[in-house]
Amino acid sequence: MLNKYKSYLASKAYILLTALALGSVVGIGYSVITLDRDNHLATVRRDLEQDLYTATDQIQLRFFEAILVAKHIENLLTASKEVNEAQISRFVADLQLHNPGVRAVALAPGLVVTHSFPITGNQKTIGLKYWQVPEQMASVAQAYRRQSPIVDGPVPLIQGGAGYILRYPVFLPNPSTNVEQFWGIISIVISADGLLSAQRHDFSDAEQYSFSLREIQASSPLANDVQDDAGPLNARPVTTEFEMLGSTWRATVRPTAGWPSYSPQSPYLLAFVLVLAVILVGVLLIIRSFAAEKESARALLAESIGCLNEGFIAFDDDERLMLVNEKYLEYYPEIGPLIQPGMTIKELLAHSVKNQPDATTVEDENTWIAERLERFRNPGVSFLEAAADNRWLKVTEAKTPHGYTVGISTDVTAEQRALKAAEAADREKTEFLNNVSHELRTPLTVISGRASFLRNSERLPQSKSLAAALENATPADGTVTTAVTSFQRFVSEQSAGIENSAKHMLRLVEDLLDWTRVARGQLELDLARIEVTDLGRTVVEDLRPDAEAKGLTLTYSQGGPAEAMADTIRLKQILYNLISNAIKFTDTGNIHLSIKQMGDRIVFSVADTGCGIAQDDLERVFQRFQQVDGSMSRQKGGLGLGLAIAEQLAVLHGGALSLESELGKGSTFRLTLTRAEAAFQRTG
Repeated sequence: MLNKYKSYLASKAYILLTALALGSVVGIGYSVITLDRDNHLATVRRDLEQDLYTATDQIQLRFFEAILVAKHIENLLTASKEVNEAQISRFVADLQLHNPGVRAVALAPGLVVTHSFPITGNQKTIGLKYWQVPEQMASVAQAYRRQSPIVDGPVPLIQGGAGYILRYPVFLPNPSTNVEQFWGIISIVISADGLLSAQRHDFSDAEQYSFSLREIQASSPLANDVQDDAGPLNARPVTTEFEMLGSTWRATVRPTAGWPSYSPQSPYLLAFVLVLAVILVGVLLIIRSFAAEKESARALLAESIGCLNEGFIAFDDDERLMLVNEKYLEYYPEIGPLIQPGMTIKELLAHSVKNQPDATTVEDENTWIAERLERFRNPGVSFLEAAADNRWLKVTEAKTPHGYTVGISTDVTAEQRALKAAEAADREKTEFLNNVSHELRTPLTVISGRASFLRNSERLPQSKSLAAALENATPADGTVTTAVTSFQRFVSEQSAGIENSAKHMLRLVEDLLDWTRVARGQLELDLARIEVTDLGRTVVEDLRPDAEAKGLTLTYSQGGPAEAMADTIRLKQILYNLISNAIKFTDTGNIHLSIKQMGDRIVFSVADTGCGIAQDDLERVFQRFQQVDGSMSRQKGGLGLGLAIAEQLAVLHGGALSLESELGKGSTFRLTLTRAEAAFQRTG
């Protein structure tokens, strides 16, 4: 019964939610349509206002051009005292070319029109006496009183229609009185339509726009315009005021059919609202059908997480606990009973810190919490965490696209124990190699020294004494002397082989010793500022015999003195390893060492014509005990430690070692040192 009651309430709540959603959509749609209409009206008014500003600028320009023409005519009258009809006709024609709205230019000496340009269409104005036309005499009198041009209008024109007239008073100098005397009026008639014919909005089209241009008189408040401006926005015209020839003018325009009552987008918006309402109803139906499925999926997810053999925990974007499985609680039995959904990660860490062996003080606890919280908020690689019963857990955390944080805890105790055993075995192996290397180096040094003595046995005092004794006791045929000499040569040759093998073994032992020092971090550098060009020359001289023994040419060049901070012995060792490696893997051709200073860097380049290295094998050559040919039957020999040691020495100097090469085309080695420290880079 209770479940049925809950289902009934849920159904009613869904209906109420649907009604609220539909009402919200309708209200929002009405608001959007209204706002769109208002925005459209504002855009239309703003566009019309901008064009009205342009129109007023054009009106002022038209009358300015008219003033210039009137001024030219005045100059002609001043110069000749007579009306030069041909010259004035050219002025008027040029004015009409730029301003087609100019209907006539009338000359009225003594206020009687005697000339009208062009005469065609303006014959009625000839003989007009302004004092007989009161509606025009007022503007003529005003121009006379001001002694400056004025604009009158709109006024009915004798030629027909309405227009605006520029009254330009002319005062010519009187030689007898030495005072300017009023000559008359120059009237330039411009039709109302002509003032606005070039606009994007053709304000002269009465079917589209209701336009007016009037002078604001001090005695006239323009009651109609004031009344229009006081109305609502969709009834007020667009107006602007501007100064022209000392008077204030007001231009007013509104659409003849009235302002738009709706936007062109309104039908589409209405259709969109209706479609949105239908979609909303459909979505609500789908949401209702999915609600049960979502609850079922949530239950399935919780059961699946509970079946995992690894610890699982999840936090929301507010860092509050959402899900945790039993395996996770099993891994942390000390705080398991304290873990509750809704607790924050900080609260969880505060419980966990009591079980951390490294956190012994309050400061240690706060430091551990801060570091662990930083890892939680910026998850990256997995990390190890100590757990109860001497177990180790690998913790992997990640952010979901929705901002949630999930963590997986995996028991890696067995792997950690195996890793520690392997590390102990590796340490034992390193110690064994170090001990063996030390034990071998002393007898090998003795063997090498003794073999060197035997190799040069003919130079020993004992050998010379034996040769002298034999020379005194030798038969005349010299057989014994020849035999002794042959024996000495044989001993020298065999000793040379022993010496070379001993030196080779000694080099291998030295490499092992260097590597164990590097691996243990016991190798220290003695840095000093050295002249590297001399050092390079010394290395080349030392290794030239080895190169010539293989029929190779070893050369050296440098671009001038250069100094750097480096360990002389270890820098030589790197160069020895690089050049020796080049000699080993070069069968024919040459090897060249060059030193150049490039800004604050010094570059060593070792180029060879050897076999080169394939692109896939470039990284292997810097690994210990590795060669490109790693089989037991490799021809070149060696432990594969030379380049690995050189790379480590470069790192100790604060540099790096790299290689670029191409199979069959040799290699180029490059070491880069700075004046402050040595940085090494090998490319080829």
